[in-house]
Amino acid sequence: MKLGLLVDNLGASQLSYYIGKNVNGYLEENPESDIVCYYDSFERNCVNNNFATANIIEAWSQSGAMIATSENTASKLATFIGTRNKFFYIWDIVYYLKRFAGRKYVDTFTTGSIYSNKNLKLICRSESHAKIIENNFNRKVEYIVDNLNMHKMMEIVNNES
Repeated sequence: MKLGLLVDNLGASQLSYYIGKNVNGYLEENPESDIVCYYDSFERNCVNNNFATANIIEAWSQSGAMIATSENTASKLATFIGTRNKFFYIWDIVYYLKRFAGRKYVDTFTTGSIYSNKNLKLICRSESHAKIIENNFNRKVEYIVDNLNMHKMMEIVNNES
């Protein structure tokens, strides 16, 4: 199975750690799989990756499934011409708490947001993220996968193919 992961960078972060740890582990068990991680900006890896990495410009015409991991990479993925199966793994939700009359509330998202793009199948990291997406965008989250579990991700990608 061919799979591409789109990330902002592979520098020191919780997301990069889980990508390195989980993809390395998955490929040890499934060496026939082809997983490439495409980064938007190069930074020193926080984990020794035993899989291919390349600049995101190389991903735009790839035919395998692609999983974006940020609003930035999801916006790019939405424009890719060769990719048939496009997923947006919502690792972290970028929203802002504002104060109104002394109370905190979540600022509403815009309707033109990447979260509203129906060409991207949504995967959330947690139930709470899924509820925020469903409540703000009236959009059903298809899957919930904790900490980028590659076995579950590959199962989803294979089921959607």
